Amino acid sequence: MLTETDAPTQALAPFHYDVYRFNDPERIDAIVDSFPLALVVSANGAQSHASHVPLLRVAGSRDLFGHVDAANPQFSEPNRIRARIVFIGPDSYIPPEAYVTRQLPTWNYVSVHVTGLIDVVDDPARKLEVLRETAARLQPEDVPYQFDPLDERVERFAPHVLALRVTVEYEEARIKLSQDKSLADQHAAFEYLLMNRAHSPRPLLETFLSPAELKVHD
Repeated sequence: MLTETDAPTQALAPFHYDVYRFNDPERIDAIVDSFPLALVVSANGAQSHASHVPLLRVAGSRDLFGHVDAANPQFSEPNRIRARIVFIGPDSYIPPEAYVTRQLPTWNYVSVHVTGLIDVVDDPARKLEVLRETAARLQPEDVPYQFDPLDERVERFAPHVLALRVTVEYEEARIKLSQDKSLADQHAAFEYLLMNRAHSPRPLLETFLSPAELKVHD
């Protein structure tokens, strides 16, 4: 049984570059809000698990919430899981020619690392509340679909999901933007990262789909 005294006061896997560590809640929240798809890593005995789960901040709290497929073995047991959660923002390889001065290449990135306890909830009312709040956060108000618990699609879907509540014990942003370089080089690397993000992933992603002309709609 996990107790409050088990809560870590620092990251379970400490980061070795203090210059890239940030703990201010506003910047952490900005990253989580902008890139809510998290990698959730945990272990059950000798079996390790990793799942991609959208997680959102509980209003007025540092905690997080989300939902997963009930068939996901990572959340089948026990009902409380200690996990490492990573949110990944923009990243890019930075080549030497991107800099103003003569530098070696590196990789810049934005991320948030969280350690916490995940409570897995199968209560029908709580699951509907999580689905409603998720839609309220992510779905614009001026589009046709709005969450309705009486929607027959929701009624079919809800029994097959589990709600998650993450009690956050420790969190930090890890933001590597060439801060160890001169100011001119930092900004040059920053502009390269933004330029690289503009490249379309279409050619890669299309390789995972059947040709559009063969697509059959339900």
